[in-house]
Amino acid sequence: MKHIAILLCLLSATAAFAQNDTLIKNFDNKRYQLNKKGMIVLSSWGGATIAGSAAGYALTNSYEEKQFYLMNGAWGLINLGIALPGALARPKSSSSIHDMQKTQTRMEKIFLANAMLDVAYIAGGVALKQYSYNQSEVKAQQRFNGFGNAVIIQGAGLLVFDSFMTFLNNRNRKRNLDPILQKASISFTGNYFRLGYRF
Repeated sequence: MKHIAILLCLLSATAAFAQNDTLIKNFDNKRYQLNKKGMIVLSSWGGATIAGSAAGYALTNSYEEKQFYLMNGAWGLINLGIALPGALARPKSSSSIHDMQKTQTRMEKIFLANAMLDVAYIAGGVALKQYSYNQSEVKAQQRFNGFGNAVIIQGAGLLVFDSFMTFLNNRNRKRNLDPILQKASISFTGNYFRLGYRF
């Protein structure tokens, strides 16, 4: 009888770990697919910015517009350099529910911090435009005005992207991770911690 009880405990523990592993893999896959699509969008934005800036630079004779396209193209290269590795990265599976929650929280914080940084970029673009008005040399005015316009446009585009990714990651967590976490429990018996999960 004792052996049957031990066998039943082992079988139920194995089933619980298998269920737990499936929940982690399912959520990790949803998070990976969501963020991969985001990186594809950002890579496309970067690539389109580079191509559009190269064409614009070649077709215009205006010094100010050339400066705009130079700065715009530089931002496109940076965006592409940041997003392309993320779009090509392979999915990584979390080792535990705690690890899965940490990764999700980190992703949300990164996109939210980037959105706040984008506001600073826009403000920097406005400052460059204001700075251009104080220049006595015409080419310096045009250069800083062109740079300012490019920074404002890129900052605004990134603000939309990062805000949207923050919202989508937050919604994914609320729909797919929070219900899992509500079923998890931690208790302390005085000698050890016990982790549990209700199925």
